[in-house]
Amino acid sequence: MRCSIALMAIAVCLPAAALAQPKPRWTFCVAASKGGADVWISDVFLAERNRLEYESAFRAMLERKGAARPDAQCPEPLEDKTQAVNAAFEAEQFNRDLGATLHAAQASEFLPRR
Repeated sequence: MRCSIALMAIAVCLPAAALAQPKPRWTFCVAASKGGADVWISDVFLAERNRLEYESAFRAMLERKGAARPDAQCPEPLEDKTQAVNAAFEAEQFNRDLGATLHAAQASEFLPRR
């Protein structure tokens, strides 16, 4: 009897445990330098850390490459990768419309190694 109660409790808890697993979240980073004349946009990546850490790492990578005081921002991560990709395209188009010189940045250049 105790065994069947324990099995029943496990069976009831398993779906809840599966739901408790964090879903993948996606973001990208954008940085502007020279008064917005130069803009870097990263590819979309899996966000596993705090976005402020990504902003700091993105800024540091761009400074190593010679960007003068880049202002880096990474949007709040989204669960839907397609929405994150669309947001990156919109950011690219917005900055293109402003006349900025766009530069692609690979997330692998600033993301911490696993």
